[in-house]
Amino acid sequence: MKKRIINFFDERIDLAPIRNWVRHKTISQHKHSFWYYFGGLALFLITVQIITGIMLAFYYSPNPATANESVRYIMERVHYGWLIRSIHFWGANFLVAVVFVHMFSTYFMKAYRKPREMMWILGILILGLVLAFSFTGYLLPWTTLSYFATKVGVNTPLVIPGIGGFLARIMQGGADVGAATLTRMFTLHTVVLPLTALILISLHVLLSQILGTSVPLSQKGYTEQTRFFPDFVMRDAAVWAGGFAILLAFATIFPANLGSKVNPVMPAPPGIKPEWYFLFVFQTLRTVPEIVAMGVITLGALIWLLVPFLDKKSSRGEKSRFFTLFGLAVLVYMVAMTITAYITTEVH
Repeated sequence: MKKRIINFFDERIDLAPIRNWVRHKTISQHKHSFWYYFGGLALFLITVQIITGIMLAFYYSPNPATANESVRYIMERVHYGWLIRSIHFWGANFLVAVVFVHMFSTYFMKAYRKPREMMWILGILILGLVLAFSFTGYLLPWTTLSYFATKVGVNTPLVIPGIGGFLARIMQGGADVGAATLTRMFTLHTVVLPLTALILISLHVLLSQILGTSVPLSQKGYTEQTRFFPDFVMRDAAVWAGGFAILLAFATIFPANLGSKVNPVMPAPPGIKPEWYFLFVFQTLRTVPEIVAMGVITLGALIWLLVPFLDKKSSRGEKSRFFTLFGLAVLVYMVAMTITAYITTEVH
């Protein structure tokens, strides 16, 4: 039966080039090869988010009058609805963490160097999309916490001279967070961002297959080659299975809860803060004048995006101490500001 199926497609599509590519493709094997699996794990988690998101969308109602009730219905009345929502909730957190790990491992192994500049840029754009997914999805349960946290987020652009007010109104759909905001967030979360992500991720995966995996400068001459199929694929699948097992454990042991429905006329409760992956931005805005903070964050993000073109030494196969220290400084800053934001917000 297997041979008949292969012959059926082979006669119509000519699978010989694909079979030849799979047969001869190899992956570099060295002491840092472990970090390669985070890219595949991120792709797997994105797939989990898409599947669980579609299942939740069958029952969700993007209307302020019924949004919170529809999520409660999913969790209390739909068979295993609580589990699907918990997997989606924890999957979002795991995905952001894995993408950050993948980004920093790529950075410190200098995998952005020529000819992989476009892979790095696509990866940073995908990270932005993952954060946008999290931000737009946060409001959908229409709880007190999600409402006021989103309100802080959409009002952040107001500090930008000239276009700040325009950007805030575009995000809100009006003068304040309301029904139009919920509709826009739902549309972005379920239509615009998934279509954009599909294009960028497809290009990223395509380039990774064309260019192959990058070997760290420190491992030049110390690498072996392993077959992509079945060796690397089986290991990747094992990582996926392990990742899903951990995700399932979190979803069952620490199921996602649903806060109270928001009353927009009530004042914001104390201690409102964004999710952990936005805390470093939140604390930066609290520490220095907002316009200065936005300028520093924007400049830092631009340098981070263009680092393949700025780090000339790595492209020549030379070690770049400055950009290694720059990456460490960014990582330490993000962790320190996140911890500071968490501690100070809990105290207040």
